[in-house]
Amino acid sequence: MTDDHLIFGRHEPGETGDVDVDELRAALASTPDTPDAATVPAPPPPRRDPEIDRSASRRRHRVWLIIAVLVLVVIIAGLAAGFVIWRSTAGQVADYQGTGDTEVVVRVQGGDGPADIASTLADAGVVASAEAFEAQAVKDADVQALRPGYYRVRQNASAQAAADALVAAENHVGHVRLIPGRQLADVTATSTDPNQPPTVVPGYISEITAAACVPLNGQSNCFTTDDLWEVAETADPAKLGVVEWAADSVRLAPDPRKRLEGMMLPGDFDIPPGATPEQALQAAVSASAALWNGTEIVRDAAANGVTPYQAAIIASLVEREAITADMPKVSRVTFNRLAKPMNLEFDSTVNYALDRASIATTAVDRANPSPYNTYVNPGLPPTPISSPGPDAVAAALNPVPGSWLYFVKVDQSGQSCFSDTVEQHNVCVDRARANGVFG
Repeated sequence: MTDDHLIFGRHEPGETGDVDVDELRAALASTPDTPDAATVPAPPPPRRDPEIDRSASRRRHRVWLIIAVLVLVVIIAGLAAGFVIWRSTAGQVADYQGTGDTEVVVRVQGGDGPADIASTLADAGVVASAEAFEAQAVKDADVQALRPGYYRVRQNASAQAAADALVAAENHVGHVRLIPGRQLADVTATSTDPNQPPTVVPGYISEITAAACVPLNGQSNCFTTDDLWEVAETADPAKLGVVEWAADSVRLAPDPRKRLEGMMLPGDFDIPPGATPEQALQAAVSASAALWNGTEIVRDAAANGVTPYQAAIIASLVEREAITADMPKVSRVTFNRLAKPMNLEFDSTVNYALDRASIATTAVDRANPSPYNTYVNPGLPPTPISSPGPDAVAAALNPVPGSWLYFVKVDQSGQSCFSDTVEQHNVCVDRARANGVFG
């Protein structure tokens, strides 16, 4: 029987349409089983369009190029900004603004130049940099002429303000100028004019005490003249720096208050601000010892038959008795009287015993039993009676030749009249009275 609805569908025309069942079974038996999914190879990836790949690559290249350009721009901008900052600060150094705050004291040493002073100020925190101050100092003649010593300045100050402070007179602290002819103690100076009241002349002890007192930031820690007198009267002369050839004579002085007389020479001295009494006195005494040692006093004293200490005493007498022009003659009178021997009878020694300065003395004054009164005591006084200046020291060591035994001031300028005899001397005295030197 014929059936058009078979498994394989329709048949081609001309075919019978009969199916051999045995063949079909054989064909089905020979067909392999369905393979395992795991063993089935993956399908090949779809093929990409080459044009699309080239387009993506170009996009990525442009992105990286933009990033690189931006980074380069940032680097260049940074370098440019740094160069601008460098150019704006090139040649400039650190410097504070204003006049500063905390007061301090700095020291300028002998021989210090602008660079040394600048380093000192920078180390003390006064200026921001040594370079800033040195640049200011090289165009400031006053700073370049600065004397050695101690100066009060303010920390955190501009270079200009620091320079101005250094050259201000009131800021040169610890400085004392000891005047020739002065003595350790204050003295009362009287005039022959009765209308002129007595005046007090400060002595070296008072002047050193004042120099050592340097208030800082509104506070002061100062010692008194009594404190300094105690040191002058009791301290070991060697520890104070007394010149070696005078130390034993200082120890033997009959009056402790006068034992250091003449050991401090006139001149400019720097007393450390805030120093103790011992340190302050040592500063002046030891510096004076250096001045004494700078003379030929040991050699020249021996040539004149006296010790160096005796030569210092003679120099102190000459300082108080004569003007500079007459000093070599007064020195000769002193040596001539000592050689006689004659009492010196110097009014300056009478006044010294009384802590007084006066041209004329009275009979009562001249009768004072003080060992310093050369009217009643032969020879030299036990210590110098003043601080002799270099002219007086030179005159004491080099008296001019002469036979004079007397002298007296004959005019208000202090010029003296010299004579060999009492009669000649009396004429000079009359001349002095006529000129109103004394009554």
